[in-house]
Amino acid sequence: MASNKDRKKAKKANNVDENSEPQLLFQEVIDETDVLDLNLYSDINDEFFNEANRVVQFLMEAKRHFEASRIKRYSDIIFNLHRRYVDEVNDNEVLRPQILSSEKKLRLALELTSTSEEAMQKLKDLLGDAWKESDASALREQLVQEKLQEVLIKCEGLADRNSGTTDDTAEFGHLAKYKNIILRERDRLAGEVVDLEKRLATNRYYSENLEYIIRNNEDAMSKMASRAKFAEGERLNVESKLRALMKTMEEQKEAHGKTMMKLDIANRELSETTRKLSQKISDYDRQRVHLDKYRSEVNALNKAMHKNEDDISDLTKNQKNNEEMIKQLRLIEKEKSNAVSQLTSRLKKSIEDQNNATTRMYKLNRKVMMLNSEILRLKNNINSLEKDVLNANGRTDDIRRIKETLQRERDSLRSDIIKLNNTMADLKHDMMLKANMISSLNLDMNKLNVKLDEAYILKSKAEKERDEMAQEMETLHERIENYQDQISLKTSQVNDLTEKLHEKQREVHSYKKQLESVHSEKMMLQRNLENTTQERDNFRILQAKSGHQIQQLTTEISANEVKINSLNLKIEHLNNYIKELQSDLKNKENLVAALRKDMREMKAKNEMLAKTISNDELKFMKMGHELEEMRKERNLVGLQMVRRNDEIVVIKEKLQIAQNALDNGTTQYNQRVEDIRLLKKEISNLHTESECLKHAIKSTADMRKEIVRLQRALNQEHIRIRALTEDARTPTGVHRWRILKGEDPKKFELLEKLQLLQKRSLKQSIENSNLKNKLCEAQKTNETLKRMLSHMPTVEIKHKLVVQQRINRQMAKKLKTLAAERSLDMVELKSRQCIINSFAGKISEIGELSILSDGKNEIKSAILDVKNEISKSNMSLVPQEYMECGLFSDADTKTSTMCAKLTDILNSEVFKDL
Repeated sequence: MASNKDRKKAKKANNVDENSEPQLLFQEVIDETDVLDLNLYSDINDEFFNEANRVVQFLMEAKRHFEASRIKRYSDIIFNLHRRYVDEVNDNEVLRPQILSSEKKLRLALELTSTSEEAMQKLKDLLGDAWKESDASALREQLVQEKLQEVLIKCEGLADRNSGTTDDTAEFGHLAKYKNIILRERDRLAGEVVDLEKRLATNRYYSENLEYIIRNNEDAMSKMASRAKFAEGERLNVESKLRALMKTMEEQKEAHGKTMMKLDIANRELSETTRKLSQKISDYDRQRVHLDKYRSEVNALNKAMHKNEDDISDLTKNQKNNEEMIKQLRLIEKEKSNAVSQLTSRLKKSIEDQNNATTRMYKLNRKVMMLNSEILRLKNNINSLEKDVLNANGRTDDIRRIKETLQRERDSLRSDIIKLNNTMADLKHDMMLKANMISSLNLDMNKLNVKLDEAYILKSKAEKERDEMAQEMETLHERIENYQDQISLKTSQVNDLTEKLHEKQREVHSYKKQLESVHSEKMMLQRNLENTTQERDNFRILQAKSGHQIQQLTTEISANEVKINSLNLKIEHLNNYIKELQSDLKNKENLVAALRKDMREMKAKNEMLAKTISNDELKFMKMGHELEEMRKERNLVGLQMVRRNDEIVVIKEKLQIAQNALDNGTTQYNQRVEDIRLLKKEISNLHTESECLKHAIKSTADMRKEIVRLQRALNQEHIRIRALTEDARTPTGVHRWRILKGEDPKKFELLEKLQLLQKRSLKQSIENSNLKNKLCEAQKTNETLKRMLSHMPTVEIKHKLVVQQRINRQMAKKLKTLAAERSLDMVELKSRQCIINSFAGKISEIGELSILSDGKNEIKSAILDVKNEISKSNMSLVPQEYMECGLFSDADTKTSTMCAKLTDILNSEVFKDL
């Protein structure tokens, strides 16, 4: 297993090298300078690091990410080391003159101390000599006094002996000879004693001063020791504060890392939204192209309608000419009665066939209802499964990605389901063509519609409850796909049955084209109603979802803003705190400098008195060691502060980068908002174009009304011409006689039925206009809801894009329905044109034949052909008239009304005249 893994890794590495190496187009510049000769201060500069970044960029473009990451890491390490080296060099350059000046001061202090030691030694020697001289003078005084006492004693003895001698001999005795010498010696000794006393006084004064100075120095040393202790305590406090700052800085780093992660996630979401917006823009361009095509088709249809109007005017002229020929055909009505009876028998047979077909369609409808019940059961299962979805709130982003893929698959499956539903609608359409004769089915359908309404109400309630769990529900659509596969199998079975039905319906298809067109219009209106109800429900759901999501997003934005403000305040507090610490450090440095000066002064004084105070010298040595330790600690603190300053600079740079990223994000967000506004404008333009198309469709309906009015006017003109021709033939005024109800009941019934049909057609047109007004109101509400949604503040554009996709799909459905309606209208127009052209051709042939009086048999055969074609055309027109009256008639009387309609048409005046 390990060998296979190694082989796979080797293959992947070889593939990466093969794919990445040929893409490198970096021009390597050969640098022949030796590494040992590089100047780390000047040669390693911005150009060096720009070159390294360029190499990393080329490697990233070549998809050699490992090498690029390693080189980037090494370049960052070299950059940090170079920056610190440059800072240290600059600090050394700044401190070098200070060090030189301090060395000079130390030399002077040492010289002063050496000179002071010599002076102190001399003073000590002088003091010793002075004490010796004082002792010698004291001995001399004692000896002199002793000698004086001896002399006095001797003088007293001589006085006793020689009382008569002189005073000098009395004083000096036998030493009178040495009188002058003694006096001189006495004076000299007295002078020496005075000098010695003066020296003693000066020495005593000097010793007292020295003792005072020593006491002052001891007091200063005690003060310095207290200050040193205080400085140590402050140093410990500063170290604790620095540790707290380090912790806060690490917390800030973690917080900034989290914010950077959030910014990366936001950037990814923005990139996804931009990609989706580009896709939506392409979809809108495609829709515009389709709308242009539809406009061109509408213009072509308008042109065709104008041409049809011209043809209708020509046909009215031809009809006026043909009415005179039709009067002659009335005489042959008796011969056509047999053909009419045969046609009625054929009609009965066709009705029986239709009944058989309707029974089969009833069975198919029952199967369809079973399928709908199964679908409802599956929906109930889905609702039960939705309750289990509440436990799936803690899924991660990977599940969301899976959700997006499932959404795409769901959209594709929905499109397939829509296609299948369209096929099912077509099948229902074909089935309803034969189900119009059965009243019981209509009653069942009404009951089922009531049940469906109740089900829709329950569904709306369930959807309201499901709004909160709509995001997690998409994971369960995989199970729905299995059920949809089963539905597709059943729909395939239904398609097989419909193919069998088509084989049997081909015989009857020619009689039912016009009826299909009318019923298709009805079904299209029903589909439009269903689509509008679905759109309304979807819009309500989307409004609730969007409101909930907007509230969540606003809360998240407010929380994020509060967090950002709190972080900014913390950063400001930290910056202020750092500034305060820097000021405190400066004050401490000033205190340390002052202490150094004081210590130097004290050292100079203590060194001058070092010989006399050995204990003080030892204390000064200890203080010197302590000061060196304090210097080392200060240097360490300075280095730590430099490092902290560097880290603060790096953090500030990161904050600036994050701020720039936020600014870029805000700019991109504003651009997206502008893009959304432009998209909304385009949507409003599309709505206006759709309204224009609807107005054009309304104009087609107005054209139909004008056609009906012209037909009525034609009928009135026919009646007037008929009355005038009868008056010309019978001048006895028979045309003025009033036809009573009892004399001609069939004609009266026909008139009543025509009036009823006209009323029903008016009701149908009014209901169509009401439906269109409802559609317009629904569209207006839709537009108001869209405006409300557009004015709401949004952050995630994703949900709006999903809503826009749904709206586009619904618009595409509507356009498809409009195209189907247009194609059906074209089919109707073409069929009616063919009928009118066939009638015009036959009538022209009959007119030519009537000119020839001898060809009676040919006229009869032509009249029979015309009769058959008229009967066929009436049979083809009967379903349409039946549908016009059947929409507003009772369900139980449809078959009877159809039969009565057929008999009335066959027994009309046309066939009587024939």
